[in-house]
Amino acid sequence: MKKRTDKLLGLNLVFGIFLILSLNLVYAEKLDIEVGNNYVPGEEVVFKIVLYDEDNKQIEGEIDYVIQDYYTEVVKQGVVVSGKEISFKLPEDAVKGPWEISASYKGINAPRTLFNVGELEKVGIELEGDTLIVTNIGNAPIYDKKILIYIGSEDQTASISLEKGQSKRIRLTAPDGNYDVRVIEGGEDAIEFKGVGLTGNVISLERVLGDNFWQKYPLISLFLMAVGLLAIFVIGLRFYDKKSK
Repeated sequence: MKKRTDKLLGLNLVFGIFLILSLNLVYAEKLDIEVGNNYVPGEEVVFKIVLYDEDNKQIEGEIDYVIQDYYTEVVKQGVVVSGKEISFKLPEDAVKGPWEISASYKGINAPRTLFNVGELEKVGIELEGDTLIVTNIGNAPIYDKKILIYIGSEDQTASISLEKGQSKRIRLTAPDGNYDVRVIEGGEDAIEFKGVGLTGNVISLERVLGDNFWQKYPLISLFLMAVGLLAIFVIGLRFYDKKSK
């Protein structure tokens, strides 16, 4: 009889513990993503994802998230703790348009959340020997601006028109010697190159060498040249036939 009573007491204790745990169990009800609206390439996008219970109180949990660009290409994905801020730096050439952050937790999906990436006109500037290399590294389809180039104390202006990813080369000339070269683009701080060895008769931007069509598409260029030569050959052959008759 005592064993039976002890057994019943044990079962009641287990049931009581189970009941207490069940009452204290918290169920996740929804996900919310907090992010700003407008950003530009190269800027930090700071956002956080919060998991809430049925009483709209924040609870803990590890949440899966995905960041996609305008063309729905996955740019970043990972796992984050509920309520923790995430910092994501946009690439300099980030696609212009609406980007999306999605999140999920055990079958619960966050509402579609968007932020906008604006247009950035920006060039990268490098120096190789006496030649500046200017490249459109922003997300603008066309970069069309003037840049100011100081060779020593003398300034020169170069008009730059570049498609996205395209580069142009600007050769610097000056009477033989070493010069400090500064380049000012838009409202950006000057880019400086110290003690650049230059040669020439006068301080100037001697020439601009761009990636023209023939350089950019060599295979197409060869094909067009072959077609042109073939056309000349056919015309010449017909002319010869007519003349021989």
